[in-house]
Amino acid sequence: MKHLKITPPTRVGTSLPLKLLLLTILCHLLSCSKSSNSGSSGPSGPTGTSNPLLSKEVLIAKNSGGMEVDSVVTLYQYDASKHLIQTQQTSIGQFSGVVSTTAVTYNLVYANNLPASLTGTVTQSLVNGAQTYSATTQIAATFQASGNQITSFVQKATTTGNFTFPLTQETGNDSAVLAYDASGNVNSYNVYQIPPGSSTYLPLSQQTFTYSMGNLAQWVNMEYVAGIQSNTITSVYQYNSQSSAAPFFISPGIPIASTNDLSKQTQTSTGVNEQTITTTYTTSYNSTNQPLNSTAIVNIAPTDPNSIAAETISYTY
Repeated sequence: MKHLKITPPTRVGTSLPLKLLLLTILCHLLSCSKSSNSGSSGPSGPTGTSNPLLSKEVLIAKNSGGMEVDSVVTLYQYDASKHLIQTQQTSIGQFSGVVSTTAVTYNLVYANNLPASLTGTVTQSLVNGAQTYSATTQIAATFQASGNQITSFVQKATTTGNFTFPLTQETGNDSAVLAYDASGNVNSYNVYQIPPGSSTYLPLSQQTFTYSMGNLAQWVNMEYVAGIQSNTITSVYQYNSQSSAAPFFISPGIPIASTNDLSKQTQTSTGVNEQTITTTYTTSYNSTNQPLNSTAIVNIAPTDPNSIAAETISYTY
């Protein structure tokens, strides 16, 4: 789940055609690890073990013709309490002669074992023949907690530069409200945005999560444009019996509970962008059941020759 603008807690690159907004970048740049663990605020290995932390993940994506169309390298750093305090990600995509490069750095500060604030920088460039676009986005977020749970956070993002992508979703004030079920799992996550030139918060996405046997079973995201619902994305997850090392994050430092390793994801979009993406994973593990290498087969309907058809992912601890 580490493509720059994916919305669901899904695997890296699976949802490339569904690129979305910057607040969701904050939430899902880390959200896209295939593997997961519910026992830590950082990718710490199976619950109750002292396995080494995930330090690096590399994804290579190819289209149906076998051409490399995307590469994503993500680095993780932790404090002495195994809290995730920094992530750095570099993504290079190539589609129809267009080359896009994105570099993202997030830094987290904790208080009482919960994230208190986040700062980030996103630099983006796009080369299309003789045309070159570039932009830099600065991000700052503060988190609010009740008890031992993050209940909301506010993010401000400002983009500067010469950029061809829409700025509406990348420059603005955003806020998010979270709710939890009786087991302490996030079951709703609503995002609101003040678009540039406005002073009113409008709904940007309304997300719900359901769980089964300690794993995230389904994620539903209703997306809004100018406060009007435009698209609904539903992701259904299947797992194997292995434990894994990297949790899903709804936002850096706020994990989604999933105990086992993801083996299949089916993502369906209805509305403006109708599409079904089915991704099946085959993974090898080390002696402590942490993933070492994964291969993914991605089927997208309707078909698109530029879409990702296969991925390889490697993990370093």
